[in-house]
Amino acid sequence: MNHTLQQLANTRQTYRNMLNLYWLTILLTAAFEYALHDNEAPQMFLAPLVLQAFGLAAVTGVAEMLYRYRKMQSDYLLIFTGMIYASSIILMNPSIGIVPAIYIFPILTSVLSFNRKKIVAAFIMILLSFGLLYTASPELREAMHPIHIIGLLFLYIGVTVIAFTISSSGIELLNNLNLTTVAKQELLVKNIIMDKLSKIDALTDLYNHKTFHEYIEKLIEQCEDNKLSMQLAIIDIDNFKTINDTYGHWVGDVILTRVAGILKDTVTPNDFVARYGGEEFAVIFTEKSLDEAYRIAEQIRHQLAITLHPELDSQAATISIGLQDYVKGIGKERLFKGADSSLYTAKRTGKNKTVAQTAGSGELGVYSI
Repeated sequence: MNHTLQQLANTRQTYRNMLNLYWLTILLTAAFEYALHDNEAPQMFLAPLVLQAFGLAAVTGVAEMLYRYRKMQSDYLLIFTGMIYASSIILMNPSIGIVPAIYIFPILTSVLSFNRKKIVAAFIMILLSFGLLYTASPELREAMHPIHIIGLLFLYIGVTVIAFTISSSGIELLNNLNLTTVAKQELLVKNIIMDKLSKIDALTDLYNHKTFHEYIEKLIEQCEDNKLSMQLAIIDIDNFKTINDTYGHWVGDVILTRVAGILKDTVTPNDFVARYGGEEFAVIFTEKSLDEAYRIAEQIRHQLAITLHPELDSQAATISIGLQDYVKGIGKERLFKGADSSLYTAKRTGKNKTVAQTAGSGELGVYSI
């Protein structure tokens, strides 16, 4: 059976509703029986009526206790309970020939299982129960004419066929729903993957240039509105063209990947790292002072300065870093100009350096190992 159907059939709320219906049926059955025997002397029918009510309450109580305290949900138990209800009503009114039609109730109960085997089991159980009652009750035999028996058999078979149809339709409907859900999930996953691909640089697995600019614009808004501290670092691999020309572009790709890995491993979760273009990277530091951002930038630079690459004949690939602190009101353009200016200073004064400055305050410091 379809997994979704199995979950639906075993839903505790569905089972709870069926038990509530059985409790309600006890009251309805008592009212029905009382109405049928109202013209008789009370001492003739009250005792059987009370006995019937207590018997049904006992059977339903067992199902209730198993459900509440043993967390047991059995479709067969519900079907059997429905069979007891129907049999008790027939035993109370054997002279009414149409009463055995109430055996359709267990069949209808079995539909909730969405299981053909349980529908067949309910059908067989009502045939056996009706056969036993017909054999044991002279009043029922007297009330039931052959045409009534044939009519009941057609009724039981008809309701069973309808139950099969409902179950099959439900299975088909939920299968289609399941396929639609799976298709939507696959589409969602594809959209997520496509969205990620549109934001991530394929080589370094860092955010790309476009995503970087979208993010920094939002952060600048936060800086202006909420006084968020932020620094921008632009990082350039020193002599990268020489690396490509001497060792090949594939080695250049290896170096780019390793630089990206060190960047990701060194920054904090609040920071944003992107491949800005070519051999340039950008890091946005947030919720830090300029000194803290500077120390992390230096940590990145130092780590790369001591990392030896077999592809470069065991030499290091150094980087230069330009760091700019964001001051409220300077805007995106001045922020980038400041970072670029710091990077240019680092390159011009020997490379393998971190240069940091604040807006309008000039150079903060130039350091190298």
